[in-house]
Amino acid sequence: PGARGMWGGQAAKADEAMRPLMILQLKEGSSEVDIIRENLEAISGSLRASGADVVSIVSVMGAYRTGKSFLLDLLLRYLRRRIALQNAEEERQAALKAAAAADGGQVPEATMPAEEAREEPEAEVKPEGLPWTLGDDSAPRRAPPQWLLEGDATRISEGSKTDGKEGGFAWRPGKDKCTQGIWLWSKPFVFTDQAGKKIGVLLMDTQGAWDDTMTKAQSATIFGLTALLSSKLVYNIQNRIEEDKLENLDYITTFAQTVCSELPGNDAPFGHLEILVRDWANFEDGFSLQECLGQMREHQDDHLNPEKVPEDARPRVERLASTFRSINSFGLPHPGLKVTKPAYAGELSHIDGDFIHLLDVFVSSFFGGEFPRPSAPMGMEITVGSFQQVVMNFAEAFRENAAEMAIGLREAFVKVEMMTAKEDLLKRFRESLGRIAPESAVVEPAMLQREADKITASFKAEFENKLKPWRLKDSEEFAAIQEFSKTISEAASMRVYQNDQQVEGATMKLVASPVVGCGAYFLLVHQWIAACFLGVGMYFHAKKWSARNSVDMVDPSVFSGIWEDVQKWFAQRWKDFQAIKVALNRCNPSDAMETIMKASRQAGAMAVTAVQQMPAAPTGTSG
Repeated sequence: PGARGMWGGQAAKADEAMRPLMILQLKEGSSEVDIIRENLEAISGSLRASGADVVSIVSVMGAYRTGKSFLLDLLLRYLRRRIALQNAEEERQAALKAAAAADGGQVPEATMPAEEAREEPEAEVKPEGLPWTLGDDSAPRRAPPQWLLEGDATRISEGSKTDGKEGGFAWRPGKDKCTQGIWLWSKPFVFTDQAGKKIGVLLMDTQGAWDDTMTKAQSATIFGLTALLSSKLVYNIQNRIEEDKLENLDYITTFAQTVCSELPGNDAPFGHLEILVRDWANFEDGFSLQECLGQMREHQDDHLNPEKVPEDARPRVERLASTFRSINSFGLPHPGLKVTKPAYAGELSHIDGDFIHLLDVFVSSFFGGEFPRPSAPMGMEITVGSFQQVVMNFAEAFRENAAEMAIGLREAFVKVEMMTAKEDLLKRFRESLGRIAPESAVVEPAMLQREADKITASFKAEFENKLKPWRLKDSEEFAAIQEFSKTISEAASMRVYQNDQQVEGATMKLVASPVVGCGAYFLLVHQWIAACFLGVGMYFHAKKWSARNSVDMVDPSVFSGIWEDVQKWFAQRWKDFQAIKVALNRCNPSDAMETIMKASRQAGAMAVTAVQQMPAAPTGTSG
């Protein structure tokens, strides 16, 4: 009930803004592609706004008119339901913790209510308790799973062309193709894994590949980009696994094999491959679920087991096994003749009950186990920050024709891997520098300079070592090292400069300490004067925050602002105290005099500049 309310009302309105966006279109008559940058930027912005850390792309590809977009609209419903259950459970856990904190007790061990538990398919049991079997027309029609009823409970209307809606991936019944190019869902479904990492899941739809209206290079472009970016790829095929389908699959993955041989890392370049056989006609009436699953395992074995395929097919099978992280197959029976009619508008009542049952089993297993996992071509996770650049790099690689595709792919992998390595090293460099000299601390300048030089040299050497396996051109490698060295050197120099400024300021304060001490003693003796100074200071701070927030001086936001100023004041005094300690340890008369003279020169230079910039006085003329 909690999850249903979340998606039935407010979430349904919020979901209206979600829609598929085309990110890539093919040029007719060539293998070139155009990236639609504004749509890619919009999706990238949604990912950043979602708070996700990494990206997981789930895609469906295959020949045209095989129900890919319709399937994606079904997957949308499942993910909406699942994310609603996750959000409801997180809210329940937060409420439990809040209640326990209010009572001063411990948080009870969390137990999810039965109605909000993850809904697994009732794979083996009918409503009356008898085992499920295929083709049993004597049994009453089973109620569809709850996730299938999300949104419009009577039909799959999200992407139906008969309605002209944009609430899902566009599909239409009949023989005419619908999807052009590559489309991504505009907003991610954000799941939290067991390690606490937030993973933004995006669904991807593709133009039908391997049909007679596109060149083989264009089909390779569609499939190559889809497979490279996907953590889970559904290869949607009709009737059965056939050799030509596997040969087409092998066509593009051969290029990835070439890339793998030249790049570091042993991970498969592609994610999980799910071969979904539509309109599988070999399930026999009376089959149990286990018999259906066993038959599909045998069918996959016949075509993808190196020990069972003909000798000339063995290299292809081995290439596919090494290219994908894992491969599985699932069969769905025909959904019913009414679904194929041109007038079909997505009515759930027209879909065969056995199809719905096995669809529920498929979706639950497909999104089960370790789902979601980040998209990670070559083991390199696609982060929210690198998402847009990764897509553009791979798209650029496919601009060339098929003969040059391997070179383009290698360059794309190297660019992305180098960018990720650089980001990781820069992050670690700043962390290392922060441990030596935190922003809230002042340290001995000579020690800081020495340590900064040491870690700068260490990270530069580490970056150089990371570049070696990629065998870049000498000019490219030199430019990459120079750019990285400049970035970390500037970061180190800035921190050293800030620290030096703090120490020099502390030295000046030490020199001026007799005057400051006399003033402090005077205020301590005359407390009423100190109170007046404090009151005046509080008044001006209150006036500042009142004007900034456009509120009265007694508004709570004004007091929050004053408290913020007080915290900053104490933080700065703490830094001053540390700086003075450093200055005392290294201070001698000559250093103090040098600091005073340096400050005097700076003040003199500022005064001269100010005088030079003053307008000249008008001169009178005698007449």
